[in-house]
Amino acid sequence: MRKLLVVLLGVLLVTIALPKTKIVFWTMSLKPTFTDFIQGIIDRYEALHPDIDIVWEDVPWDVLQQKLLAAFSSGNPPDVVNLNAQWTIEFAQKKVLFPVDELLPEEVINQYFDGMMKGLTWKGHIYGIPWYTAVDVILYNKEIFEKAGLDPKYPPKTWDEILLYSVLIKEKTGKYGTLPTILQDPSAIFNWDGLNLYTVDENNKIKEVLFDRLEYAHTLNKWATLYKMKYIPSELVQGGEWTRATELYQAGELAMLITGPQFADRVKWNAPGIYEKSDVAPIPAPKPGVRMSGWYSTLNIVRGSKNPKEAAEFAAFVANLENQIAFCKLVTIFPTLKAAVNDPWFSEDDGTLSAKARIMGAKYLPYITFYNDDIPFRKEAFDKLKDAIVQVFLGQKTPEDALKQTADYWRYLIKSQQK
Repeated sequence: MRKLLVVLLGVLLVTIALPKTKIVFWTMSLKPTFTDFIQGIIDRYEALHPDIDIVWEDVPWDVLQQKLLAAFSSGNPPDVVNLNAQWTIEFAQKKVLFPVDELLPEEVINQYFDGMMKGLTWKGHIYGIPWYTAVDVILYNKEIFEKAGLDPKYPPKTWDEILLYSVLIKEKTGKYGTLPTILQDPSAIFNWDGLNLYTVDENNKIKEVLFDRLEYAHTLNKWATLYKMKYIPSELVQGGEWTRATELYQAGELAMLITGPQFADRVKWNAPGIYEKSDVAPIPAPKPGVRMSGWYSTLNIVRGSKNPKEAAEFAAFVANLENQIAFCKLVTIFPTLKAAVNDPWFSEDDGTLSAKARIMGAKYLPYITFYNDDIPFRKEAFDKLKDAIVQVFLGQKTPEDALKQTADYWRYLIKSQQK
């Protein structure tokens, strides 16, 4: 009897001594495609940490920001949330996130590409770890090139050549040359011509707004003219441009698609005939000094988490070397850990278009960052610029007037912030 009591007491003490720590983990639109992969990571982590219980919830990307703010305001946030670089800075500014450099050791932080970590840094602290990324390449249809009198061995190397090729292709074949997603980042068409929208000071605050100068109007007018002459599909300003571009390319009606290397696989599955006619080329390199933000997915720790250190350790496990390489082999994305690109997956050429695109994309990784400049009312400012570009494309304003009015509005926002 006494022995039984000792055993029961021991069980009771173990139960009391080892309560499970619950970590709530939100991902962004990964179910159901990656359910098995993510659950596999969670199962392995829980097996290694029997005192941790991971509760996984997948949230659609289009409602994630709103839902996170609501959960944070109600005092019931997730511990780990999957965002991207831009959203990381926006939520860091709103004091929604923990700085991960206060939760993870330096040797873990230093494993990631320096440029990506710099893009997640706000006022001296790092507010997330990069999980996976994507890079852009040009996927192009060699047959359309030949019909337009262009040698497929020489894809365009500058954005002006992309525009020139687009005109030749439309004139000779009736097909479109390209349909870039200009309005997703309205600074892009200026960056392509080597033009930064503004300068910044040592604190990343805007020092001078530049885009009401003549050269910016020239760039905008160049694209708007081609649009008005119907060398570029109308979806460029009507919305749905990415979906339309992929549809046109797979139908053999678009010669050049600015896309991630993962799209090569989609073409192979959806339009094998077009895949056989396709080749891949690098996108034109940015000019020295031009600031072009990149995209990458992140894992972030939310203020209000009762166990932020354990949450950060779980996030680092999700984004560790083994899991990143496995994720990249499952779908054509790219890693954020420096050591990951040493895996043969990113260097061995098996002669396929997919491998060529993957090897090409891996070379961009050290240069990917997000420019987290201190822009007052960032969304409002860029929406205003986006409206100006659309008005010029639709012929409602001249490039000079549209850009001057928008630049003046940006200066008003900056002045308002300084008061």
